[in-house]
Amino acid sequence: MTGLPGSLSIALSLVGSIWLVGVVALLVGASGELIAATFVVGLMTGVAEWQGGKAES
Repeated sequence: MTGLPGSLSIALSLVGSIWLVGVVALLVGASGELIAATFVVGLMTGVAEWQGGKAES
């Protein structure tokens, strides 16, 4: 992630790790509601982290 702003790099890493948990949940047969919630929370957390990093700059 060279060349990306620090806040965006952190946000992408955070979203990726949370979505990885969602993919594992999908593979082990977790409920669809849990998987959807994982992806939504991951996206919201990533956006919040990115916006928070932009505000500090």
